[in-house]
Amino acid sequence: MTDFKGFYDNILASFASHPAIIYGDEVITYRELDERTNRLAHAFLDLGVKRGENIGIAEYNTPAFLETVAASWKIIARAVTLNFKFKEWELKHVIEDAGMTTVVFNEDIADRMINLRPELPGVRNYIIIGERRVEGMHNYHELVNSKPATRPQVPWESFRPDDIVVLMYTGGTTGYPKGVIYTHDQVLSAPLEAMIRNFAGGLADLAKAPRHVFEGIEKTLRIPGTARVLPWILSRPATRKALAAMGKRAGPFILKSPDPVIRTMLRGMAKLTGGKVRVLLASPMMHAWAYNHALIGMIGGFTSIMLPSKSFDVEEMIQAIEKHRANVLVAVGDGQCRPFADALDRAAAEGRRYDLSSLLVILSSGMALSVDVKRRLLDHLPQLVILDVLASTEGHYISVTPYTAADRELEKTVFRVTDMVKVITEDGREARPGEIGEVAVAREHQGSSGYYRDPEKTARTYRTVGGKTYIFTGDMATVDEKGRIHLIGRGSGCINTGGEKVFPEEVEEVINRHPAVELSGVTSVPHPRWGEAITAVIQLKPGASATDEEIISWCKQHLADYKAPKYVLFVDELPRLITGKVHYREIRKMVHEKYERGEIPDSGA
Repeated sequence: MTDFKGFYDNILASFASHPAIIYGDEVITYRELDERTNRLAHAFLDLGVKRGENIGIAEYNTPAFLETVAASWKIIARAVTLNFKFKEWELKHVIEDAGMTTVVFNEDIADRMINLRPELPGVRNYIIIGERRVEGMHNYHELVNSKPATRPQVPWESFRPDDIVVLMYTGGTTGYPKGVIYTHDQVLSAPLEAMIRNFAGGLADLAKAPRHVFEGIEKTLRIPGTARVLPWILSRPATRKALAAMGKRAGPFILKSPDPVIRTMLRGMAKLTGGKVRVLLASPMMHAWAYNHALIGMIGGFTSIMLPSKSFDVEEMIQAIEKHRANVLVAVGDGQCRPFADALDRAAAEGRRYDLSSLLVILSSGMALSVDVKRRLLDHLPQLVILDVLASTEGHYISVTPYTAADRELEKTVFRVTDMVKVITEDGREARPGEIGEVAVAREHQGSSGYYRDPEKTARTYRTVGGKTYIFTGDMATVDEKGRIHLIGRGSGCINTGGEKVFPEEVEEVINRHPAVELSGVTSVPHPRWGEAITAVIQLKPGASATDEEIISWCKQHLADYKAPKYVLFVDELPRLITGKVHYREIRKMVHEKYERGEIPDSGA
């Protein structure tokens, strides 16, 4: 049986001379990553971290983030993502919910952690990444540099099949952040199987890609003849059938193979792909989309490219693609791809050209990728394959739609019903064409186990239909006659703004605490970059006054900035149901009518 810790140790050894992380101008090989994470693992042990404990990590996309993850694996503990944008109460909720005993965090949130410290008796160790020093807290770099680079020996057993290896917090589909569980066996099988199965489903479309795509793959792999042979291979029904079968068997193969077989396989992978697969993580790793691909990179021997800036800078991203020859870009829909397309348009208009010939794939999820943006990117980069991915923290890769320059129609993203992905109606059956239901993915092979210490929320999201357990995503959709899934919105009312999930209730709760506010209702309007822009409709108390700026500032004082409204509308009286609750349907109707009339701008912050 394959042990995850042993598997990862074999990755570090097989890819030792190849780059694991590129951060600005710093290149860290797998050998160096091994030594750095050994030092941090020793530090964790000396601080009293025990088997199975949760270590919080609130950090930008830096080597320290992945070092914390890998070091936790080495001592049979686990790193748990923390959103560095969270306010104090939000951080407190996740830290307490996960039962974290150690928190590693960027100095930018040090004041929040200092204020929270008296309220977190369960946290024994605070480790600051950066230059700041705080009494009673450890400095990350000083701590790491003081420890040996030898591999630590732990006095307890390694990971068991049902041990939690990855715990990611997500806004998810049913309320406040919840910890999504991936066990030892799921980590070794779920990502690989989901990717293979979805790749198999898109082979027919990829086989029709223009020659630039295959020439780019040949140049990356440095295997002569790839561009000539690969289209033929992809077009064969036997290839699709073999890959689909592999998608069901890859996990059991890895889990049951003896260590010598795994070592031989990884050495072969290192010769074929070592240093060649370079993934630029444009979105923050504190979210599952980038974090999953960072994890896939760590256990697949890929190179993860990180941008030093603390906020998204499209020019920095383009320069990194050029300089480091990135061939995969992990991005969040229009939020990051629209500025990318705009930058390419500007360069073309000015007679400039970027050398982005290495970029072969854009993986997009988290928010919609519009037809206009797809077309512009493919016009500028004909070697590109855009993979529009329906994904979730709970279900990993759910469905993938590929687009290339050969596609004449780049319709609004649709996905497909398969044996793993269904649209289920309220009464528990598969939706017929035209019916509305909720997208659900079978947990078998590619899903998580449930929510950490929360059986009630687990039962609501992980449900059995027809004898099979499905993960219900919260995405509402219809199915057409061709078996294509058309997304229409979030059933939970969750707002997706720039890939961030925001629940109207938590914004309303803050707004309603403002001394001038009688009642509020929160909805959204379309936004060209962020997908949805949070819009607050407010009824003030008699005789009270407030401005847009005051409400937005108030929200930013009490919530993460991205949860604050971008637009604020004041009304004499909010529409309500007979029960006195806000009538959301009427609010949405009113707001969208104003939007259509141009009374709410279609662009903004």
